[in-house]
Amino acid sequence: MKPQRFLKSALSNKVVIRKFVCLILLLVACSFIIIGQAQTETDPKGIEDPAFASDLEELLTTVYCYCGCTRETIKVCVCNTAVAIEASFKDELANGKSVDQIRTAYLDKYGPEFYAVMPAEGINLLAYIMPAVILVLIGGVVFVVLQRSSRSMQGALGTSESDDGSESQVSDDTVKQVEAELERYKRGN
Repeated sequence: MKPQRFLKSALSNKVVIRKFVCLILLLVACSFIIIGQAQTETDPKGIEDPAFASDLEELLTTVYCYCGCTRETIKVCVCNTAVAIEASFKDELANGKSVDQIRTAYLDKYGPEFYAVMPAEGINLLAYIMPAVILVLIGGVVFVVLQRSSRSMQGALGTSESDDGSESQVSDDTVKQVEAELERYKRGN
């Protein structure tokens, strides 16, 4: 009787393992179905469209939020006002308005101080031009200084060669002395 008892327990373990494997496979299949369904859902406003997303990105990064927090663009600001403005921009873009129309309407309503990009006009033009002017001036000063120093170096070398022609003679004499010392050393060893 004892061998049959072990046989029954072995069979019951196989059944339990099969049921457990089937349950795991069912859970994996369900998770794949759920993930696939979540990935195929689309936003009704067209967020998946790259042109729409880039237009929205441009709006959110070029306009400041009017909420009263620190001066942050709508993309960076985390207040509820910024979320509402973003939703408004999405609706207006979905209705066919252009980025310039939406931005102009926003700036007309809240003021030009909420434009995050400094326009290149008037006194602001200096802010765009001055870095290039400063770089050109610094480059010119460095060029002039290098030219003057190279001229003074050439002048100094030219006068020393004309004044003292024995410099090459001394170096020849030194070479002859070194060679003589080297020969004496070789003979000694």
